[in-house]
Amino acid sequence: MKMQKNYVALIFIFLIAFFVGWSQEYKFQHITTVDGLSHNEVRRIVKDSHGFLWFGTQNGLNRYDGYRFKIFKNIPGDSTTIIGDKIYSLTTTKDKLWVGTITGLSVLNTTTLEVIPIPNIHNAIGENGVLQLYCDGSNKVWLSTENENFVIDAESLEIVPILKGFRIASVAKGFDSSYWVGTDKGLLRFNYDSSTIIKNYDIGSMGVYALDEIFTNSYGEVWITLGDKILRYQSERDRFIEVHDSESLNAISGNNEGDIFFGSYGDGLLKYTRDTGIFEPLLANPENHLSISSNDVYDVYVDDEDIIWVGTQEGLDYYDYSRHRFNSLVHLPENGNSLRSSFVQTLFQDADGTFWVGTRAGIDQIIFEEGYTNPKISHIDMRTKGYESLNKEYITSIYRDSKDRMWIATMNNGLYMIHEKNNIFKQFLQNDSEVTSIASSSVRAILEDHLGRMWFGTGGGLSLLIEQDGADYSFENLGYSKLDTNSLPLNDIYSVFEDSKHRIWVGMNKGGVSLLQENGGSKSFLRFNHIPSDSKSISNDEVFVIYEDVKQRVWFGTSAAGLNLLKEDGRSDIKNGYYFQSYTEIDGLSDNEINAILEDDEGDLWVATNTGFSKFNTNSETFTNYSTYDGVLKGKFRKNARWKSEDGTLFFGGAAGVNYFNPNNFRLNNLEPDPVFLDLLIDGKVIEIGQLLDDSVIIDEPLSSGSVVRLPGNDNRFEIEFASLSFTSPFRNQYAFKLEGLDKDWRYTTGKDPSARYSRLKAGNYRFYLKAANNDGVWNENPIYLDIVVRANFMDKNIVKIGIVFLFLLTLFFGVLAFKKYKSRGLANKGNPKVKKFHKPIDPNLEGENIEKIKELNLLMETDKIYLDSELGLSQLAEKIEVSTNHLSMLLNDYIGKNFYDYINHYRVEEVKRRLKDPNYQKQTLSSIGGDCGFNSKSAFNRIFKNLTGKTPSEYQNMHLN
Repeated sequence: MKMQKNYVALIFIFLIAFFVGWSQEYKFQHITTVDGLSHNEVRRIVKDSHGFLWFGTQNGLNRYDGYRFKIFKNIPGDSTTIIGDKIYSLTTTKDKLWVGTITGLSVLNTTTLEVIPIPNIHNAIGENGVLQLYCDGSNKVWLSTENENFVIDAESLEIVPILKGFRIASVAKGFDSSYWVGTDKGLLRFNYDSSTIIKNYDIGSMGVYALDEIFTNSYGEVWITLGDKILRYQSERDRFIEVHDSESLNAISGNNEGDIFFGSYGDGLLKYTRDTGIFEPLLANPENHLSISSNDVYDVYVDDEDIIWVGTQEGLDYYDYSRHRFNSLVHLPENGNSLRSSFVQTLFQDADGTFWVGTRAGIDQIIFEEGYTNPKISHIDMRTKGYESLNKEYITSIYRDSKDRMWIATMNNGLYMIHEKNNIFKQFLQNDSEVTSIASSSVRAILEDHLGRMWFGTGGGLSLLIEQDGADYSFENLGYSKLDTNSLPLNDIYSVFEDSKHRIWVGMNKGGVSLLQENGGSKSFLRFNHIPSDSKSISNDEVFVIYEDVKQRVWFGTSAAGLNLLKEDGRSDIKNGYYFQSYTEIDGLSDNEINAILEDDEGDLWVATNTGFSKFNTNSETFTNYSTYDGVLKGKFRKNARWKSEDGTLFFGGAAGVNYFNPNNFRLNNLEPDPVFLDLLIDGKVIEIGQLLDDSVIIDEPLSSGSVVRLPGNDNRFEIEFASLSFTSPFRNQYAFKLEGLDKDWRYTTGKDPSARYSRLKAGNYRFYLKAANNDGVWNENPIYLDIVVRANFMDKNIVKIGIVFLFLLTLFFGVLAFKKYKSRGLANKGNPKVKKFHKPIDPNLEGENIEKIKELNLLMETDKIYLDSELGLSQLAEKIEVSTNHLSMLLNDYIGKNFYDYINHYRVEEVKRRLKDPNYQKQTLSSIGGDCGFNSKSAFNRIFKNLTGKTPSEYQNMHLN
């Protein structure tokens, strides 16, 4: 009996560990009232026919477009608002949202967002709480109160009673034309057309307040939550069987793979995996901010993008797979199965799959299960090897050579060699009295070349291991010599690399890169340094990273000027025909400091920078950037801390731990987004349908493709807000817009600022086009549009202009006559200067405030230089001086005479001009100077600079430095 108890305990512990491991796969983001939700208790979730998400809470209805909430609440005595704020049920039909509250039903037109009058429905159900709403996609809406049941025609709004004598708790459409109806008298299989009960399944009572649920799917399955039980239909035996139990089950939804999620009031979320047939719980964990918010779940909804939305008692949670493609290993102080230090400097995988992780505080070993799951981390105790200092040493590189020797390099304590098979343990330190000792005790890089020679990059130069009889070790050291131009240019080495052509490259801090050239027993170096006047030189002298891709192209990562590709088709008499092509932030790279490079199985380069990862498509020469928003660890990655496993999994180490991921497993979003217009704003205020401005209606219908916007001629600053209704990483969505009649090219923005702004349009007709791309760059090439009509001012009308010309000529005629008359009398006054009179502002206080804001704005630009931020937008600048975006546009246009982009680019160009004239910037490429000064593309930088100065950046620099 005791042994049985022990087995039970072991099984329980195993299951706990298994479930915890599974739960880490589902990392939830959280939305609360802080983010604009009207209430944290989210009871119902649906998506309407336009693609908007709706959340019913205990205090209001919320529409969500991926960026913003629009809240609908009851206003007592106002029949145009929803009937109540405590929402129990929601369903949708074409262009309608059906809202069941504790005080009755409201129907919302999802196009106009107006409450539809439903007097006959109100007469039928009164003010009873609507506890259940269901629509299967047809025009029939099932509605249940505590004591009555109805079916409503969604078009005609005709309402008829159904199943009198039953209290309906839940309804679902069957695989055939029948319905499954859960009632207080059991489960009914019901034929709607004939109004007959096909069968009553005696599974127990389903309560209207118990939130019991029925779910059917495309597999022809029927699932039921009944109290604490999950039942599944056996079609071959026409019966329901219990398959699982949990606490207070109340919601069901399924994804595209057929997996099913169950909500529980008390036991969180439960996942049924179709492939394994296993039920797995997902619980709230106060120590894990990526777990669900609460174990009290009211509703779960999986949308067509497979995002899981969970309504809980403590807010809205959602799992977006695209934001968690990057797994991580970190240091957790109270967890022994975590890294000993989050500062990871090097990674190496042994032939048996074991990972060696070198940190600032020693070495860890990691063993993964298949698929790189459930890592087991152990902290290596080097005391057993006789090297206790390695337990806390700053490890810079780890490598096992072809002779099965493990080499461990440290930042300050030399080089270690461990050959356990031969029982050899050695430490190599720099010794000034021994010429053949290693060049420096600071060892950063290890290389075994194709001849089996061991090379070590150190802080004192390059060291080549010399072995005699396998027992005596010494080093040949190669370094900088002031008298030898063929020596290394600097001794501070961080990378040593041999390419497929057996060329050995040496990267240095501030010394550029050098190529080893061997001729017999002599060794020399061909140097490559940054030359400011030569765009084909390496872009920066801080070269820490060297990498070769499968096409045998050699790449060099610098610490301040981006990525460099070695080109070999130059003049053979100049550097053996070698030169470089650079890629920087201006070309789309996330950051100019390159820390590591790996190539995936598709041939794309993954570049680790200080801000995340940049995936570089070498064919199209385009970058896709990933940051903490996508699940990348915060903190900069470390130089050359990377590894690629045989199955294509990429590992990168950094100051916050290890990120690992397999791009082959990335699930791409191939759904084309559907862009929508949300609101039109003037002076920061939303324009309502039918609202008057200057005695004219601006919009007379909801904004949609083809709508007409009419703007006054003298005050036409406006902003259009839009969205794509793709909820997969919505901030990574892209938008292209163009105002035909003004813009020559498409303008672009992202989900960080999904809006467009214009001002001071001339009278005429314009068409505003908008198209969108999802988070993975899939564009919907069919743009939507708005027609914008700018009315002419009174002074622009032709008859007024003709009248003015006539009056002018008439005045001129009489003026000449008067002049002649006064001249003849000698009364002309020639010496009195004219004094220009200024018109008094209508509101002197407002005028003064605007002038102060202009001073504040100019001071901000001159002292903080915020124009250097390439991501600076109108809204961010407006926040800085605490005005609306429209107010800022007015200030720029009316007081400075420039639009936002001209104003910012003026400062950027002035800063570029200053740097181009400064000799200290000669070593920096022109494109990187432009990037540092806020220009986010090379073409834009060159175009804008030439437009404002009349010269290209290179012409301007040469003119002032020569």
